[in-house]
Amino acid sequence: MDKPWFLIPLWAFGIVGAIYYVLFATVLYRILVHVDDHRGRMTSLVLTITVLFLNELWNFGFLGLESTLVGFLGIAAFLVPLTALIVALHSYERFSAALVAVYWIWVLYDLVWTFALWRLNS
Repeated sequence: MDKPWFLIPLWAFGIVGAIYYVLFATVLYRILVHVDDHRGRMTSLVLTITVLFLNELWNFGFLGLESTLVGFLGIAAFLVPLTALIVALHSYERFSAALVAVYWIWVLYDLVWTFALWRLNS
C-alpha cells in the first residue's frame, strides 16, 4: 500500500490514541461536574458519547475492514458531530471546548491523510 509522504509513524498514532481517551475522559468529567444547565449537560453528553462511538466505528471501518475509502468518508462524517460538540461545549464548558478543538485539528489532519491514502491506492 502506498502512503502519503506526510503520514506520521505508527507509534505516534498510539500516543495520539492514548491522549484522545484521556482528553475525552476529562471532557466527560467536566461536563458532569461543571455544566449546571440540564439541557446543556444532556446535549454535551449525547454529543460526546456519539463522538466516542463514531470514533470506534471509524476504527472498525478503516482498520477492521481495511478500507481507505471508508476511512476517508468516516472522518468526513465524523467532523459533523465533533464540530457540534465544540459548539455546544463553547456555550457551557469552554475549557472542554478548547480540548475538543485541539482534537478537531488532529481530525483535519486525519481527513487529509485518509484522502491521500485513498487516492494513492484506488
